[in-house]
Amino acid sequence: MNKKRKVLFFSLIIILGLFLIFDTGEVQAASKTVKYNGKTIAKYNKSGQMVLVPSKNSNTNYKNLNRLISGKKKKTVVIPKGSTIKLNGVLRPGNNTTIIAKGAKIIGKKKSNVIFAAPNKKLKNLTIIGGTWRSVDKGGRTGSLFAFSYVTNLVMDGVDCNANYKGHAIEIIACKNVTIKNCKVSAIGSNPKKCLEEQIQIDLATKKTAPKIAEYGKKYVKGQTCKNVYILNNTVSGARAVGVNWTDSENGKWRNKFHENVVVKGNTLTGTTSEALAYFNTVGGEISGNTIITNATRTDGNSSYTIGIHVAIMGVAPKSMAASTLTVSNNTVYGGRNGIHFKAHFNSSETQCLSQLGRVIVTGNTVYCKKGTEKAIAQTKESCREFILSDNQLYTWK
Repeated sequence: MNKKRKVLFFSLIIILGLFLIFDTGEVQAASKTVKYNGKTIAKYNKSGQMVLVPSKNSNTNYKNLNRLISGKKKKTVVIPKGSTIKLNGVLRPGNNTTIIAKGAKIIGKKKSNVIFAAPNKKLKNLTIIGGTWRSVDKGGRTGSLFAFSYVTNLVMDGVDCNANYKGHAIEIIACKNVTIKNCKVSAIGSNPKKCLEEQIQIDLATKKTAPKIAEYGKKYVKGQTCKNVYILNNTVSGARAVGVNWTDSENGKWRNKFHENVVVKGNTLTGTTSEALAYFNTVGGEISGNTIITNATRTDGNSSYTIGIHVAIMGVAPKSMAASTLTVSNNTVYGGRNGIHFKAHFNSSETQCLSQLGRVIVTGNTVYCKKGTEKAIAQTKESCREFILSDNQLYTWK
């Protein structure tokens, strides 16, 4: 055999061997299963993802899913498309977890969260993709359907979820690096005339704002706030659609706690009995490219709840506020008393501003206001250190 034939022969042998290795590997991966108590609870697909084997028993689904999503190792769990999964308990994921639920429906236990992230776990890297997530409660969940605290790197993408007007579909407490995008979030059930609850709530950790978190110990409810939260391209409706919160509880102890960098971009937000977007105690950020509608009609002393975009600071801001920038641009806003309003709260005698917002740029917005064009974009006294208005179109909304 000459040299050329030898090279060709050995090349064919190598190629055939590689083919057999990869082909066998795929077959082995496809045949792998995850067993629990002697039963198969998931099968690996070709991508190495664990595909849940659904059960008609809600307790079995609850236990099996929690087993699959537990632990710190990187993992992806798929809830099969077309399946309806009923749960008899709360899902509590571990670190480095991706849950893919595209085309599936997941129904939580009565009076319960569907997913809860505990503060003492301090989760990292949690992603939830797709799925229709519901509570079995008549009229929707009156607490929080999804409740996340102390999570770093959280993504919710393409999730369809709801809660009662008095509850929250998604609650974020003391989390960092959060992205909620392409989601459909709505309120159902009864809507009290003066309801203020938001469907997406960005909150700080205190006894009043997070009573479940307080059960884990005092150290978890010392006013810890959120940082780097991105609300992108969602459709949200509720008493409030989105709320970035503060609290006056415990004798105003937490008034000076501030979130950092909250971005609300490309959404359609509708408020029924309060602001569509309440954006409180936040240093820096962006509100852009949204359609924001507030249908609240209150005419009492709390007419501020009829504002479309309500930006306010309630206490003394950190020094970083002075150099911060908040951009409010290219939104279409419908409001009652105001379309877009900025307020820095003053002392009790209203003679001294407690703290100002930093540089505020309001540009390219189309604003409709029931109180007329003069009220469409406004600030209380000199609430902003620098207030830049340009290219806004103002109309009266009848």
